Amino acid sequence: MELSGYISLQSFVEGCTGPAGEPALILQAENLLYTVPEEEYQYGLSLLRKAIGAYEAQKGIPLESSKQAIPFFREKRRMLIGPEMELYKFSFYENETVLPEKVQSAGQPYLRLSFDYEQLAEHCLFENIFLVRCKYDEKQILDNFITQMDREYDKFFFDEEHSGFTADSRFFSLLCNACLEVEEPLSASEKEWRLAVLRSPSEASYRYDNGQLLPSVPISLPLSVIRRVALLNSEKEGLNFSALAGFMQRIGLPPERYLEGLLEQ
Repeated sequence: MELSGYISLQSFVEGCTGPAGEPALILQAENLLYTVPEEEYQYGLSLLRKAIGAYEAQKGIPLESSKQAIPFFREKRRMLIGPEMELYKFSFYENETVLPEKVQSAGQPYLRLSFDYEQLAEHCLFENIFLVRCKYDEKQILDNFITQMDREYDKFFFDEEHSGFTADSRFFSLLCNACLEVEEPLSASEKEWRLAVLRSPSEASYRYDNGQLLPSVPISLPLSVIRRVALLNSEKEGLNFSALAGFMQRIGLPPERYLEGLLEQ
């Protein structure tokens, strides 16, 4: 299986020209809560909150003892409660015809990179990087959250002033899963996967783009996980296509083997 990811030509060139050593592609993973539409991650969190209420109904927990209103975010921060860690992600798609809105509206050349799933998954396993398939079945997601409440419900608490967890709580993981993995059913045709890491704010880089300060972190992948490279709208990007072929030759990705439009049969 192959997964498709999109990266600007500029980011590809800059990401492949790092320090000397093993050839690698440096992807810039963006803070999920800053780059995903709010309604998208709030959908996943709403299912988790709904699961808390459903579990309480199953167990006959009175309304005055309900934990369903627990805040999921730190006050005045777009950061989940729990450890001071944030999710950074890069998206892939099983369906290579999917063209993300950011790519469609971009004012610069973009590449579609096709990655070997097995090699990518193996690299992520060894490097402690998450590679997750997004979930679209609302009932299945809700049932799974309710099941996990059996283990988690007594391990988190809140009152008017504080929220907290026991040392063995996995509630923060549930919050992360709700934001990272859960997508609305209408998006199921995208078959999205997400490469993700958890990092503290002090580990991130920050750039100012179009009126917004955006955090990101680098994720390094070996060039060996790349199977194909396609320059979008290559018929209008003749000079860039020619230069890209030369650049790929330089970094050890022979264009006759990897670049769509020059592939030898």
